[in-house]
Amino acid sequence: MEPVEFRDMEYVMAVHEEQSFSGAARKHFISQPVLSRVVRKVERNLGVTLFDRSSIPLKPTPQGQKVLEYFEQMQKLRMELEQYCETAGQQGGPGLTVAAPSFFCTYGLPPVIAAFKERYPDWEIRLVEANDRDLVDFLRAGAAELGISANGDTAPDMESEVLRMENIILAVPAGFPVNRGLEAYVLDPVCGNEVPGVPLERFAEERFLFMKPGNDMRERGMRLCREAGFSPRIVMELDQMMTAYYLAAAGEGAAFIRKELPYYAGGTEKLRFYRIDSRETTRPIRILQRQRGERTARQRGFVEFLKSWDGWSGRGPKPVGL
Repeated sequence: MEPVEFRDMEYVMAVHEEQSFSGAARKHFISQPVLSRVVRKVERNLGVTLFDRSSIPLKPTPQGQKVLEYFEQMQKLRMELEQYCETAGQQGGPGLTVAAPSFFCTYGLPPVIAAFKERYPDWEIRLVEANDRDLVDFLRAGAAELGISANGDTAPDMESEVLRMENIILAVPAGFPVNRGLEAYVLDPVCGNEVPGVPLERFAEERFLFMKPGNDMRERGMRLCREAGFSPRIVMELDQMMTAYYLAAAGEGAAFIRKELPYYAGGTEKLRFYRIDSRETTRPIRILQRQRGERTARQRGFVEFLKSWDGWSGRGPKPVGL
């Protein structure tokens, strides 16, 4: 039997989790042919067939199921060993500081961290709230080891990796007269429903709440309005999207927001939500790290857990008490 690299184990486990080669390839941002070659190499090295390729969805063979159980044990032992070595080598205790905007600190990350601590109870994950403009400065200053950002402009001294994609929708105060006649376009972002994209030009005369300059949501909002043939009448510029959401609910103006925000913050009858047909409404959420060599075991372990988390986009549990 030939040795199997840990990275190859991760690819094999992803195929099992996604129950398909194509899904695992998308998850790890590699091509399907490359992933297939990796799995075939692992099978050759071990001398067993890991997956029944005739089954839909893909299922492991009996021998493959046992190998997958061993792989999971080995991955956990590897992380525990590297954590111990880092601590023993005085590279810091078993903790990690993550900087992220208010939405992720309040809603997106707490359930992920709770699930992570169930698996690794000795690890301490600390959150630092920072807007997209300050987040890079936090990483440079060493106040955080990892950052989560939707800002499309990555600083040259930062390493960037796509965590997931998110969608942008328009939130409009329910009392605005413009909503009349647009009932067929109203989106329910909490329960989900199929609706056509709203003609954004219908809102050309409305008040808008925008993020401050330098924020990716602001730039996308400006481009969306230009595509619709108008310049938005901006009445407020804000640091945090959650603030824009609550001000929109108070009737101050329309705002471009994350599609999952109403799920976590609570859908409200004071707003009407609309989908927009544009490439600008899909954007990547990135993991940022200051360029300083290979990730530590702590960073690598948490990043892999984040990428495998199935609770993004309103599919996971809400934080307790919300």
